[in-house]
Amino acid sequence: VGAAPHPLLPGMERMKSMASSAKSMASGASALALEKARKEAEAARAAVKDKASELRPKMQKAYDAAEPSMKEFMKSPTAQYLKQNPKAMAAMLAILVAVGIPGASTLLTALNLMGPMEALLPLAMTIMLPASELLMVV
Repeated sequence: VGAAPHPLLPGMERMKSMASSAKSMASGASALALEKARKEAEAARAAVKDKASELRPKMQKAYDAAEPSMKEFMKSPTAQYLKQNPKAMAAMLAILVAVGIPGASTLLTALNLMGPMEALLPLAMTIMLPASELLMVV
């Protein structure tokens, strides 16, 4: 005589299936956001140089208003600092979005979707390095 199936089992299986589908959709969205951020980060370097005279005063104003630890990072950005201070990446990208640095908005969106992760560090540095160069030329 076989045991009757538990009445909650079919519902649990359905929930697992729905969770799996949602997870794969989120993973796909994250991959798309990461790829878009990668492309825009590459284009940002040239765009910052092209718009340097327009962006420099905005970057200087953002620098003047920043906290001391952020000022230090803005002058000399390092991936190590971002690894040790994951919230700093979001703060710095928000500053760059406000300044109008190309690609910063897409990267901030990817960061918000996926959270701090190693794959975003090179992209963030690709955007942050040319932005920091705006502070060096006065």
